Amino acid sequence: MRPRRVRSRADLAEFIDLAPRLARARGEEDHYVPLFAADIRDWFAGRGWFDEPAELWLFDTDRAEAAARVMCHRSAALAAELGSADATAAPLFFGAVEVADEEALDVLIAFLDERAEQVGASRIFGPVSPLPNVTGGLLTDGVRHPGFFDSAWNPAFCWPAFAAAGFETWGPAHTWEVPVGSIPAARATAVTADEWRRLRLRRRPVSRLGLRRFADRLLPSLNAAFSELPYYTSITPAQLRSQMQGLSALMDPDLIIDITGADDPADAPPRCFALVIPDPVPILRRHGGRLGVRTVCDLLRHRRTMSDAVLIIQGTDPRYQGSGLLSLAIRELNCALVAKGYRRLRVTFIAEDNPASAAVFARSGGRQLHRLVFVDRTLPPSPPEEHR
Repeated sequence: MRPRRVRSRADLAEFIDLAPRLARARGEEDHYVPLFAADIRDWFAGRGWFDEPAELWLFDTDRAEAAARVMCHRSAALAAELGSADATAAPLFFGAVEVADEEALDVLIAFLDERAEQVGASRIFGPVSPLPNVTGGLLTDGVRHPGFFDSAWNPAFCWPAFAAAGFETWGPAHTWEVPVGSIPAARATAVTADEWRRLRLRRRPVSRLGLRRFADRLLPSLNAAFSELPYYTSITPAQLRSQMQGLSALMDPDLIIDITGADDPADAPPRCFALVIPDPVPILRRHGGRLGVRTVCDLLRHRRTMSDAVLIIQGTDPRYQGSGLLSLAIRELNCALVAKGYRRLRVTFIAEDNPASAAVFARSGGRQLHRLVFVDRTLPPSPPEEHR
């Protein structure tokens, strides 16, 4: 197999189409999670949020058929968070990995070594995508369970291949699943008007038309709540608006939680928040991650029949942590899930060193679903060649 840099629109279309093709060939088309084709096009065009353009690579067999793909990129902000502040030997990040089989993955890993040496990288770290914040990861357990929106999924042979190549695990975490029918009644009882008054709090409604205003007031609390996490890079207003673009057509307003003080201004940042949406992945799989007119129409047509929900982010402003706000938010969320007839709630990426967040969902009857890690390998210093 030989690597081929994506340089044309035809190459780009092949890169995008490879994920569903390989998933079908492996018999795993109902498990994989497609990346948005629009994001991949932005990476190719140099419109990503990270500091340097992304490189997209395909790997061809002797029959000139692509059997793997990977994206390589750099980020000073993420490197600094990971403790690699030396710009002359910045990490090589990788993501968007899709492979036909173990042999193709071995070739891809060897290529990462070669590319890291060419650019003088100090380490190889991934899988991560060049989005406003770290998304990605590699499943080490639970691969029998399908992936869901904003989560990672990969075949079972992937982690052993990286381990055999000398990669270590970084930031182990779990996704969670909460069967809605098993949530204890006390954890799914709406907060009463008397409780809101007594606690001098209120829940602000979030409408489809008001989603951008919610994003604007959410941002300060989001950055503050996650600032201490070792992988978090601060998000700008433009980045958050971009990532929430299109959610208005999909969102269920009852699943978005925005709690603030009773006397806080209308545009005050939330004290506690949760962003939950119906899971669109089954429909996105049918369209290979392309969010065109047909996909949007399909999403709108099936919006009321989506039975799974995904918690994308939740958090509490550090000034109010430990005051019981998260319990109120979870009660409101669980109540809405029950009332709207959802089957299950799935939760993305709770790190193993964050047991308090995990306990929130354990108390609602949840269980760990997937285990995922990032893979990391430090490299010996080498002189950089010209970036090709």
